Amino acid sequence: MKTRSFQLHVFALLLLAAFAIIFANRMIAQYFLTNQLRDQIHVDMGRGLTNCSDAMQDKAKFLSCFHALDDGSLIASASDFYVLCPKPSHAAEAMLVGACALPFTQEPVRQQIEGMIADVELLRGLRQGEIWYQVQQTGMAGGPALWLKQSDADVLVDRVWELRDRNLFRVAPIVITLLVVLSWLCVRMLLRPMRLMEQNISNLNDANLGQASDLTAPYREFESFVKVFDSLRTRLFDSFSKARRFASDVSHELRTPLTILRGSTEQLIRDLPTGSDLQVRVRNMGDEVERLIDITEKLLLLSRADANSLGRTFSVENFSDMVEKLIAQEHDQEHDQDQLALPFTITHAIEPQVLWSCDQTLAKLLIHNLFENAQKYNFNQGWIHVTLKREGSQFRLSIENSSVNIASDLEVRAFDRFYRGDASHARQIDGLGLGLSISSEIAKVHQANLTLSVTEKKSVLLTLIGPLSFVHG
Repeated sequence: MKTRSFQLHVFALLLLAAFAIIFANRMIAQYFLTNQLRDQIHVDMGRGLTNCSDAMQDKAKFLSCFHALDDGSLIASASDFYVLCPKPSHAAEAMLVGACALPFTQEPVRQQIEGMIADVELLRGLRQGEIWYQVQQTGMAGGPALWLKQSDADVLVDRVWELRDRNLFRVAPIVITLLVVLSWLCVRMLLRPMRLMEQNISNLNDANLGQASDLTAPYREFESFVKVFDSLRTRLFDSFSKARRFASDVSHELRTPLTILRGSTEQLIRDLPTGSDLQVRVRNMGDEVERLIDITEKLLLLSRADANSLGRTFSVENFSDMVEKLIAQEHDQEHDQDQLALPFTITHAIEPQVLWSCDQTLAKLLIHNLFENAQKYNFNQGWIHVTLKREGSQFRLSIENSSVNIASDLEVRAFDRFYRGDASHARQIDGLGLGLSISSEIAKVHQANLTLSVTEKKSVLLTLIGPLSFVHG
């Protein structure tokens, strides 16, 4: 199952919420503002009646008077739809008298609107199936009045909304861009504490696990998480420490009895008749004792590496000579081996005077383990090629060997402890699966990097990259 991005998920939710809020705000504002505009139009009718009642006999004069009250107001144009009802005795137009004479179908509602004019009644009710607004002076039912259909007022309200929507479409790109930017900034702000904590946590390793971390909670909501992490770190350190002490103690305690057992086995081999079955069995037992001693020494070395107590004395060494001597020793051993051994073709390209600040003993063990691995996982008439060269301020040591039956997980698990590749194939290979693990730990001690890769020609390539040392004369 593909994991979703939390960052994108939160960003999408924030963006969706922002658009939902804008839409809801528009709908709510449209509802309330529509009523407010209607009420304002109704109040303006009262102002017109109060200030321009003397001009109601002539609609043109009335409109001129009314517009002068609030020049430039958009809703003032609602006066174009007013029905003027002066006193009946002064009515000049039969049409207006007829319109003014229409009664409310039911008892009208008296409006109480903020800003309404004193001594003016604001009425709203049904006339012939339509809602009408009426304003008249208080207590003067037969006096001058103004009438307006709500549908005519809504024409003006719709114009206001059209103007607003038109401007909204113009600024929509800017609004959308701002929403996207603000949503993204909110996501970044929300995730920033988590990134800071992730950065602090990623710096932890087995070397500094026991040290008090500088992980702090940027906000109090994260304090419980930091406390849980510190507790977990402490428990992990205690567990690692106990495991390291156990492996170190066991390895140390086994050295003495195994050494005694080896000495006794060698003495017994000398005492038994040469070539006898019993001597052969004791010799096989001695070989297993040597194997146990080798395991013990390597486990002790790894335990010390885990505890960062691997003894080391650094000095500038000629790494080129060190590698050449190892190759020469392997050539000599190959000539001395019996006919059952697997011969190899060993070639090399060693750049001279490659200097490395290292512990000589550990460095020799490192390249010995790499070369031994190339020999074990090889085949009859196979080959090994060794290259050492400078690359800027670093050196690169490459040991490549022919191989067969390469395990599919070799590149991933090569440096795991006790890993020996394909199990069916590894039974025929002498070894513990600890050599590359030890080599990796030695490389780390020397600030070097050791990698393993399988090439296109199905060979195994071990590469050690480390810092060069420069001797100034």
